[in-house]
Amino acid sequence: MTVGMSAVPPVQGTDLVKTAAGWAKADKDGSCAFFNPTTRSLEIWSKDFGVTGTLNLSRLEASPEKWVLDPFGNAWVVSGAMLYQVDKNGKPGSTIKLPGEVVDLGWGTKGFFLLYGGTGTYLEKRDYLKASLLWSSGRKPKTTEEGSSAAAGGAERLAVSEDGNVLLANGSSLSLSSFDGNKGTLLGETVFALNNAPAPNLSLGGKERGALAWWLGKSVVIAAVPASQAPTEKKAGLLLARLDLAGGSIEFLPTGVTEEHKLIGVIDTEAVLMKPGGGLVFVPIK
Repeated sequence: MTVGMSAVPPVQGTDLVKTAAGWAKADKDGSCAFFNPTTRSLEIWSKDFGVTGTLNLSRLEASPEKWVLDPFGNAWVVSGAMLYQVDKNGKPGSTIKLPGEVVDLGWGTKGFFLLYGGTGTYLEKRDYLKASLLWSSGRKPKTTEEGSSAAAGGAERLAVSEDGNVLLANGSSLSLSSFDGNKGTLLGETVFALNNAPAPNLSLGGKERGALAWWLGKSVVIAAVPASQAPTEKKAGLLLARLDLAGGSIEFLPTGVTEEHKLIGVIDTEAVLMKPGGGLVFVPIK
């Protein structure tokens, strides 16, 4: 859970709507944490207030790849197969060796979720205090070089619902597996229909899947799908697959932007996308 946003003066000198780059994922309150490689800091941003705070990572020797901020403003940072703790004052803490490379990350109120790829999907939940393992599901990725390479493929993605459960997409399928966020037990699988017919598989062609994002209050997951991965849609650019869990249906929404844009979240009635050259664009959805 990233730091809650409030009506505080913005930090001067940074306009992330124009410059945001790299990995990011929106929290349920609409805030995001972006890494600024120039200042080596995480910048906490929301659309309403801009940048409202920073966390200095200059004392962290590793290159940040993914991260989560706990409810107190401290960070857990993923780099390769390592997990690093940095407190809100920038002081490094614990270092934990992970079982493989992390392909996606999400969080809830009581812990965060690490998703690994490879020959079989492996999901962990860890607490915010010491990153202690709370539960795991699936088979750990191989520790060999071959297994590590497979784990970095990126055919798995996750989203966390507002009740703390995990929705998981795996491989080329547009179905979603659901896991209990507290226990890690598999709750079931939702197979979606497109125009009253089974939804087709994506044509990944060895490429990574786009991100998933939970749409707060809608029981809907939004998935980023480049049109080249859904050739039956006869559309161009980046598409957003609207996966309706309640109705079991899927709809592809055009965005009007190129495939190279990345989904980082849904805020109110807009999908937040990152431009390939840096900066954000907001696409209305319904």
